[in-house]
This record gives sequence, structure tokens and C-alpha cells, in this order.
Amino acid sequence: MPATFTELLPPTKSAPRSGLRWTPTGPGCGLLVIERPRAVATYAVAEFQTPWEGRAFHLVCLGGQSDAGAESYDVFAARNGQDHRCDCKGFSYGRGKPCKHVLAALALLANEWV
Repeated sequence: MPATFTELLPPTKSAPRSGLRWTPTGPGCGLLVIERPRAVATYAVAEFQTPWEGRAFHLVCLGGQSDAGAESYDVFAARNGQDHRCDCKGFSYGRGKPCKHVLAALALLANEWV
């Protein structure tokens, strides 16, 4: 059975307490669970190549995501620490603030889990 890693995420206005669980399933891929006060969202994650300076991840929604109609999200973690991107509604409407997907990707990278 693969190891599962846990990490607290930085507090946000909408989720002052949240965290993640990461279970790697192979190089650059795994199962991500983001736990927030009112919801638990699960994603299958796979890293993909990008021409930009940073790392990119494809998150396939497996349940519990805020946007019930969403099937997947693409997340970009920029090397410069400021130009992160996600194609979820939360990032689009967040006025430049990182969404839970970006925060989770940054935590995976900071802990060297991917």
C-alpha cells in the first residue's frame, strides 16, 4: 500500500482551515484529496509538460469539487512564484489570489512529493 502524505494549506477567507492528503501512484501522478470545512474534493493528478517556466498538473475531478459540472482542471505552478494559474472558477473570480488547486500544487512541490 502506497504511503499517504498530509499537509495543512495556507488559510484563506473562505477556508481558514484546510489541508490535503497526497497518495503517489507513480512519477508525477497520484491521488489528491483537498479537505475544507464544508467539503472534501478528490482528484487524480498527472503532471504534464509545459513550455512555460514552471510545472503543470492535470487534475481529474473524482467527486466533491465545488463546481459540480467540472470534469478537470489544469494547474500551473510558476517558477517565479507569482504567475500561477488554474482554469477553475475560483481562480478566475479570485482576483489573482491562488485557488485551492494552486495551493495544493505548491504544497506538493514544496514538500518534494512530485
